[in-house]
Amino acid sequence: MNRLATSGAQFWRWLAIQRPLKRASLKLALLAAVVLFALYPNPVLLIRQVNHLLDMEQLIQPNLTAMPEINREIDRLIETNTPALTEFKAVERFVYRRIPYQYDWHGWANLDYWPSAAEVWERKREDCDGRAVLAASILRARGHADARLVANLQHVWVAVGTNELMGPMADKNFRREGGKTIVTFPTLKTLLDSLAMTCKFPAWRVVLMLVTLLALVFHPATNNGRLMMLCAVMLAGYTVFLDWCVRRLDRDSAGFDWNLPVAAALIVGALAFAWRTPKTQAQPMA
Repeated sequence: MNRLATSGAQFWRWLAIQRPLKRASLKLALLAAVVLFALYPNPVLLIRQVNHLLDMEQLIQPNLTAMPEINREIDRLIETNTPALTEFKAVERFVYRRIPYQYDWHGWANLDYWPSAAEVWERKREDCDGRAVLAASILRARGHADARLVANLQHVWVAVGTNELMGPMADKNFRREGGKTIVTFPTLKTLLDSLAMTCKFPAWRVVLMLVTLLALVFHPATNNGRLMMLCAVMLAGYTVFLDWCVRRLDRDSAGFDWNLPVAAALIVGALAFAWRTPKTQAQPMA
């Protein structure tokens, strides 16, 4: 541990004596690495996620090995010649019961990952995207060829014809129409609701990114007392932000909520004071 701390201090001093452009480039690279580690510690899954988003159809697998067993269980939930909407609701109930909800950062370690139907069935735990993928696969296996995924920044659900299930939302940012994937910009409400989900994300990852950003902005200043004070202000801002997140998700705050601008002021203010702290450094290397 002491050796690691010593190496870190040596790197910090070495970074301080680099020319401004090189130092800025190295700081950005270091920040990017920390953010990538915090949000997507499994880079292999990140690459697969990009591939899945480019072709969402590959996730839907009506020929899943377990599909006969799945359909037999669903058939026991409904009567013969039941209306289509009743069948859709039976599929929805089946998926909710057999696939308990689990956020991707707990199940896959990464911020987000859209699995295939086979992966969902194998793990038996997923969030909205995995549940929707499995539901769409089941519906196609039951003859509903137009079952498809619909999503926004906050949620993923299923559409069949004009019917929607799995918690549909008004704002549709990702959807398939005419064999094409259509992407639209989210509304302000969707953006804020998605931001509020931060309270569900592991706090240590967010704190790691915030403290790293503050330290890089503060560098190469050497006033450790001031740095600790600014860290305290930033973390206070994060605490207020979390309160805003919880209040918004619980619908406890109608309309404007002062928590968000106060949190932004504390966090941005800490970064601004860190930037304006007098810098002490050695002469640049030749």
